[in-house]
Amino acid sequence: MKSLATILTSAVALALGLFGAVSVQAQTTPQEQFTNAINAINAQLGPFDAIKAPPPFSDPENRARYETARAAMAQFGTDAFPVNGMISFDQVCAPINAAAVKHMFVGISAQKKPDMTQEQFAAMFTDAAQKNAMTYQQEIIRLTAINLDCMSAHIPFMTQFVEGLAPDAFTGTRRDGLEKVGTGFANTIFGLVTQSLLPGAAADVSRMAMDSALKHAPNLIPLTVPAVRQALVARMATLEGNVPPTLRPDFLKVKAILQDQSCSGLCTKLLQSAPPAGSPPLAPRR
Repeated sequence: MKSLATILTSAVALALGLFGAVSVQAQTTPQEQFTNAINAINAQLGPFDAIKAPPPFSDPENRARYETARAAMAQFGTDAFPVNGMISFDQVCAPINAAAVKHMFVGISAQKKPDMTQEQFAAMFTDAAQKNAMTYQQEIIRLTAINLDCMSAHIPFMTQFVEGLAPDAFTGTRRDGLEKVGTGFANTIFGLVTQSLLPGAAADVSRMAMDSALKHAPNLIPLTVPAVRQALVARMATLEGNVPPTLRPDFLKVKAILQDQSCSGLCTKLLQSAPPAGSPPLAPRR
């Protein structure tokens, strides 16, 4: 089974020291606290072409960065940390996603050889990403949870934007992008509800993952067509018996939510604009 990180689809700033962060936070807004923390996380990981292993999560100074970002995101959508359409999507969601993805790439560049085939690299990446998913599970699940908080907060803005487009402005490329957002969201929910099935998954991390999946499963309804949700339910059904008893009730709640066959908002737009059966896929964007 693919790890959560393989389906998760970059800001850089100076890292804050623990005492510096504490003294500054008393004087800053949740938005500033979040920005300082997520920029520090991205900075210590480095740019995408030179990702470095972060300090261990057990290091108090390092852990404080993730907990600060998480605490600040709990106020996202308030006056202290406003949602501002696609501006906040770029400023808040994008660096969270970058940090989550970077954790999955730790050590991969060192393993890549010039003569590797695509198949060899894909196998190497999958193996390394799965190991990273467990090594950095505390960090990745926290980042994934707040990334879903961010994505969910922007669904009304995405809906307003898409519904305001003229018919000829809702191009195939835009439709494809919207569809991929929903598919990515669905895959992330699946990764969260099945986190406990990964070898080495910590109980507290699996609990955190399930809580996030339960919180955000309803947001998938207006974001995807029923067929996407049904496919997700079918995947969950094959693993249902393996879920630990302590998590199974919430696993079943998520499954029940996703069985909703209603369609409104962005879902309606996707259904109405679906290309005819047999249409070739869009050419990859360059």
